[in-house]
Amino acid sequence: MQTFIQIPTSKRSAGRHVRNALNGSLEQLPKWDFVRAWCSVAYLCPGLHPDGFDDPDSGWPRELKRLASEAWRRADAGELADEELYPCDAQWCGLFDRMFLHLPDETQRRVELAAAFGECGDG
Repeated sequence: MQTFIQIPTSKRSAGRHVRNALNGSLEQLPKWDFVRAWCSVAYLCPGLHPDGFDDPDSGWPRELKRLASEAWRRADAGELADEELYPCDAQWCGLFDRMFLHLPDETQRRVELAAAFGECGDG
């Protein structure tokens, strides 16, 4: 299965992808657009975990639970690969982009992830 992992270029870009997804029907959203929004959630909110999103103590904001529910629906239907359901590279990049001090190996990893999964022409 081809994966559609995408890493936002910035918090602004990630927020735009999430807003665009939530403004329409998540069920009708093409996979590319849905995964972009889902990876953006991981980038913006690295402390949230897809497992148990519907638990009252999960920390998931109400408005983002719709995305998590749709992610699980797609995963259960075999439409999302594990890497798409758990976009840890996008999560890691969100943390990295908030840090002030970067070690050389961390910077190298961020550059490699941007080259492999980054957005083109989006800022």
